[in-house]
Order: sequence, then C-alpha cells, then structure tokens
Amino acid sequence: MDTGPTGTIDDEAVAWFVRLRDEEASEADRAAFAAWLEASPAHEQAWRELEAIWGALDQVAASKSATATPTVVALDAARHRPRSSWRPMAAAAMVLLAVTAAWRLSPAGLLSDHRTGIGERRIIALADGSRVELGPASAIDVELTGTRRSVRLVAGEAFFTVARDTARPFVVSAGQGEIAVLGTAFDVKIGQGEAVSVVVTESKVAVSAAGSQAVGVIAGQEISYDRNGVSAVRPADLDAAQAWRQDQLVFHDAPLDAVLSELRRYRGGTIQLLGGELGKRRITAVFDARRPDAALETIARNLDLRLLRASDYFAALVAW
Repeated sequence: MDTGPTGTIDDEAVAWFVRLRDEEASEADRAAFAAWLEASPAHEQAWRELEAIWGALDQVAASKSATATPTVVALDAARHRPRSSWRPMAAAAMVLLAVTAAWRLSPAGLLSDHRTGIGERRIIALADGSRVELGPASAIDVELTGTRRSVRLVAGEAFFTVARDTARPFVVSAGQGEIAVLGTAFDVKIGQGEAVSVVVTESKVAVSAAGSQAVGVIAGQEISYDRNGVSAVRPADLDAAQAWRQDQLVFHDAPLDAVLSELRRYRGGTIQLLGGELGKRRITAVFDARRPDAALETIARNLDLRLLRASDYFAALVAW
C-alpha cells in the first residue's frame, strides 16, 4: 500500500503490526514503518505495548506444552494499561492472555463419559448395541437403565446409529431440547449460541425443545432448535451433513462466523475474526478437515482478508 495507516496512535500501531506480519510486506512498507516509529515517542510506546501483548500470547502458547496447569501471563499494570480505543486485534490479544490457555486445557466435556480432542473422531459402542460416532472436540454422557437409554451431547457433534428396542426409548439431549427415537440413524450438532441441528438419515425421530410439542422428523429431513423453540422441518442434504465422517467440511451459503466456529474444532489453538461485520460474509465451499490451515488460507484469499498467525496457536483473519 502506498500510504501509511491512519487513525488513533493505537489504531496505527495495530495496523502496522498486521501489515508487517503479512508475507507481502515490502521494503517500502518497512521503511515507512520505521519513519512512523521515529516520528513520535508516543508511536514507540504504543508499538512496544503491542509487542509486549503479542509476546505474552506466545508465552501462553509455549506454556501449554510445558505444563498441564493453565497459565495466565500478567503484564505490568503501570506500563500496559487497557485502552478502550484499541482495535479488536489488540483487545482480542489481551483477552486471550487471560483465557486462552485455560480454555484449551479445560475443553467442554472434560469430565464426560466419552470425549474427543481437536481434529479427532471416535466411534463409541454402547452396551445396548447402539453406536455413536463422535466428531472432533465433542463429548457425551451416557446412561443406560432397564427402562430408558439416555445420551447427553455436551459439546460438538455426533452421529447416532440406534439399536431398536421398543421397551426402552433412546433419548438424546442437547442444548435446550431432546431427540427421542426407538431405532434410527441421525446426526446432532451443537452450533453457535447453543443452537442445535438434527439431520435424520434413517427412519424417524421426535424433536422437542423449549416446552414445545414434539415434532416428527423423517429420513431426508432436518430441523434445528434453540432456547426459543423449534424450527420448521426442511429437506436435508444428507451428503453434506455426514461429510465430516469422511474428513470433509461442506458449507452452503454459510456465514463466516459459523464456518470459523466449525474450523475451531479441527485446528489446535484459536481462530479470531477481527473486523466489524465480517462474520456475516457468506461462504460456499468444501474443505479438507485434515487441513484447516489450508481452509483459512482459501477463505482469506477469496474474501480479500489478511491471515495473521502467532505460532501455531493463534490465527486471525483481518480486514485490510
């Protein structure tokens, strides 16, 4: 770019930080940055503070592999005061200092009966003959009694193949609702804001949530629900809904926020989207679930965003 960043000093420091981390940064960019840095002591102070924040974030990443105890890196309060004018990148970095390590080391469902890690899939054989295929970063609790079979999806996604037993209904609870079956096959995913989607591939299920009456859903259909109730039943793309079982992620006109939420289950560390209304941008794509970084690069390239990484632990998509 020909001109330097503009805005408040803190805004300018963040903008320079993004630019210099870009692989396309030129010698002219670096020379312009050097001139900006020398123009005022305030510029240098803002830059040093931002460097300290990012350096502390790298220390958090390193501590993850060195200890099982969540680590919080504290900055000198006198030198590194929070600033309300900072752009989302700086704000996100400061928040991550306090929460990222704990979040990664204490994933949802840590104490559940069965769980998977980032990028991991696992098939659970239940005592009644049913099978549950857990998607990445997912967890379930299981209770089988003489009169009832219950599974709670605590986090993530699971595909259920339920052994038929007319004497013992099989009930899956997830978020604010339940899916009741006798014997069938279906996919359940907890998405953003505890919204739950259910896709039926065989037979039928009954879905209820938020005090609503049960809604029947048959093979080839899907439904979703949240704390406000249940959606209308609609046709399902069965191939897309089950693509994760073959290490593919399929998105049809999905908001970028939802796409990144899904990719976080396949990539170690965290992914941030930094910039206004970017999360509402729509994505239609098929990604290899085993290559989440390649997916991020494709998204950045096609949406004209910058992909910024700090070690393997933090990635950000930034509007420029």
